[in-house]
Amino acid sequence: MNKDLYKGALIMAGLVVALVVGSFALSDNGLQKAGCVGRAIASGISVGNIAAVCGLGR
Repeated sequence: MNKDLYKGALIMAGLVVALVVGSFALSDNGLQKAGCVGRAIASGISVGNIAAVCGLGR
């Protein structure tokens, strides 16, 4: 595979992560919600249930 392809994929993944974290930080109680999502992932809660656990759908 081409190294440029891997570099591009890493840059795009980093950009997506930065946008998601930024959108959480700028929303109401964003830092608390981002912390909740991080704790939920670390404790093994399934991705489909994170919205319900952290109240992201409200």
